[in-house]
Amino acid sequence: MKNCDSDIRAYHRERVALTADQRREMEERRDSNRARLRRGLAKNDDPEPTRSVEQGSFAMRTVIQEPKRAYDIDDGAVFTEESLRGPFGGEKSSLDARKMVCDAVHSDSFATPPEVRTNCVRVYYNDGPHVDIPVYRSLQDLLGRTYYELAGAEWKKSDPDGVNAWFQGWIRQAKANGKRHPRDLIRLLKSICKNRESYSLPSGFALTVLITECYQTTHRRLDMDLRGIIRAVYARLCSSLWVRHPVVQGEWLIDADSKNKTRELRDLLGRAVQALSELDRPNCTGAKALKIWKGVFRTDFFDERIAEAEREERATTAAAAASLGSAPQPYAHDSAFKR
Repeated sequence: MKNCDSDIRAYHRERVALTADQRREMEERRDSNRARLRRGLAKNDDPEPTRSVEQGSFAMRTVIQEPKRAYDIDDGAVFTEESLRGPFGGEKSSLDARKMVCDAVHSDSFATPPEVRTNCVRVYYNDGPHVDIPVYRSLQDLLGRTYYELAGAEWKKSDPDGVNAWFQGWIRQAKANGKRHPRDLIRLLKSICKNRESYSLPSGFALTVLITECYQTTHRRLDMDLRGIIRAVYARLCSSLWVRHPVVQGEWLIDADSKNKTRELRDLLGRAVQALSELDRPNCTGAKALKIWKGVFRTDFFDERIAEAEREERATTAAAAASLGSAPQPYAHDSAFKR
C-alpha cells in the first residue's frame, strides 16, 4: 500500500483534531455556562445541582474542528429527587425541570434565547457553539442504591456517567491490546462524514460505537489503520444496519426507522474501499495516492502536497530520461564482418 502516513497525520493534526486553544475555549464555555446556571437557579430560588457531568464527544476527546464553529458541548446537571419537589411534596415534571434550567441560563446577551428541547436545554452562543444541558434527578431504591432518571418527554431511567465509563474502558482495553490510534480513527471517520453535509449520516456517537465494534488490527501507520477501519465498518454494515446503544439495554442508536443513515454510510464507505484499493497497484504514485485520499475526505487539504508530489515525479522522470540519453551505446558491428 502506498505510504501516505505523514500526510494523513498532517491532515488530522491541522484540519481535524482540536488545537489546545480550541479545546481551552470550549472548556471556558462549559465552565461559564455552569456558573450561569448556578447563579440563575439561586436568583430564582430554585435548587442547586449536586454536580455537573461532562458528556459526549467533548468528554471522550473526539471533537473535531468545525468550520462554522458549531461545536456541541454536552454538560449534564444532576439534582436530587427531593430538591425537585414542590412545597407540598409534589414532584416536578420532567418538562418543569427543563424549564427551570432554561430559565436559569437565560441571558439577554444571547441573540438566540436558550431552548427547551426534548432531552435537554440548549444554550446558543452568538459565535456558533452551543451547550446542551441534559437534566437528571438522583433517586434511592429500596436498598439505598442511587440511580438516575433523565428529564426527557417524561422521567426515564438513565445513567449520566455510563457512556463515559464505557468509552474510557474501551480506550484502556485498546491501549492494553497495543492499538495505537483509537481516538484518531474516530475523529478521521467523523471528518469523512462531516465533509459531506448533504448526506444523511449517523451521529458521531453512532460512528464511535461502530469503531469500537470493528477495531481489531493495528499498525504503526495511521493511514493503514484508517483504511482498515473503513473496510471493517463497511463489512459490519453489510451484515447489519442497526446499531445498539452500548450502555442502555434495549435502546438502539440506529433502528428500523433510522437505518437509512447507516445505509448511506455503508454505501459511502463501500466507494471508499474501492477507491483505496488503487493504493495497492505497483504503478500507484505518491500524487495518485494523495488524490485518492483527497476524494475519500473530500477536502482541499492535499492539493499542495499533490502538486509537490507531481513536481518531484516529473523531475525524477526527466532525470531518468536524461540518464538514458547519455548512457554509452552498444558497440556497432564492424562493416568488415557484414556479409
